[in-house]
Amino acid sequence: MSVEELMKNLPVIETERVLLRKVSEEDVADIFEYASNPNVARYASWSNHNTLEDSKRVVDYYVNAYKSHSCLIWGVVNKSDNKLIGTAGYVNINQNSCRGEIGYTLNEAFWGKGYASEIARKLVDFGFSSMHLHRIEGICHVDNHPSVRVMEKVGMEFEGILRGYNKKEDNFYDVKLYAILKEIE
Repeated sequence: MSVEELMKNLPVIETERVLLRKVSEEDVADIFEYASNPNVARYASWSNHNTLEDSKRVVDYYVNAYKSHSCLIWGVVNKSDNKLIGTAGYVNINQNSCRGEIGYTLNEAFWGKGYASEIARKLVDFGFSSMHLHRIEGICHVDNHPSVRVMEKVGMEFEGILRGYNKKEDNFYDVKLYAILKEIE
């Protein structure tokens, strides 16, 4: 299936503990719960949410992106209580080079419990099997050691530091680049 077809019909993806599904308008409060946490926003490319309206704008962005078939980001739903605990997916895709970049954000209550690795592993598998990618990348703030561990756990290798690569508010910051290649059969 092509990336365009996947964006038209974003599939629900299941792991042992979570479902990856489209973000919906019912998710605003759950997104606000984690996105308003300064610890969650600390290494994110976005600032923490101050109001429910901030989270509603994010949900509206995803809903519109789904309608225009321009998004491969899923809401991460904890299967045990059906609560949205984060988002994850492909934040950048270069179809000509068969390359994609994964990203993930989780509610702090789910940190250190293997959820991010479980989700990232599924995204990598999906990228190679369903999107036919050759290279999958991940980047994180140079000080985001937990994200580094996630990328290493899913088989990504450190490739370098991209200086001044991202900007948050008025500050540029360096990121670490990790990647994994599809094995040639």
